[in-house]
Amino acid sequence: MKKVFTVITVLMLFCVASYAGTEQNTFPPLLVQQPAAQSPVSPEPPAPGTPPEPPVAPPPPGPGIGQTIPAQTLLNNLPTAVTTVQKIGSQLTPGKVWTMQGPAGEIEVKAGILYQGSVVAVLHFNPLDGSVLPLGIHPSAYQNTNQIQAIKTRLTTVIRELKILPAAEFMEPEASWSFPVALGNTIVVHLKVYYDGIHIVPDYTANQEMTYYGQ
Repeated sequence: MKKVFTVITVLMLFCVASYAGTEQNTFPPLLVQQPAAQSPVSPEPPAPGTPPEPPVAPPPPGPGIGQTIPAQTLLNNLPTAVTTVQKIGSQLTPGKVWTMQGPAGEIEVKAGILYQGSVVAVLHFNPLDGSVLPLGIHPSAYQNTNQIQAIKTRLTTVIRELKILPAAEFMEPEASWSFPVALGNTIVVHLKVYYDGIHIVPDYTANQEMTYYGQ
């Protein structure tokens, strides 16, 4: 009797593990970047006190592909893209935080939003008080007030409060649907789904920035 109970227990655990694995595999896949002809050269570390320049981003996958696909095909894929992007809401996790210098010398504070270990969107923060910035607002701050630790502490909470809106615009250069993501009453980032409606598009530039500068 004891052996029978042990066998049943093992079978139940196996079924639960298999179900969990199946559930995990139902999440949308990331778009795998097409290999470049030559790997980018790693930039030299910046001189002390000099804001570093961002690394050169690889080209987006399939540029211009939207021009070769009938508009109706793209529109037919949109409902699938809506379903796809809404599936990943609970799977978004906080990445690292980093600072950059903008074109006019202003300080930019960014944090990566990760899906399956890759950056898929970037939050921008006010370098003066660490608050999340709506897209389009760029404070004129030229000194780093060291908000990184405070931002890292509450980044998980911020990501949990994000709401993916079920409406999109088509971005021709990336051949992707771009979905706005709201925090409260503001749009703070966009998430991109490939034109096929199935694959989540990583932010390749942000991935490089976070790898090189992230804290």
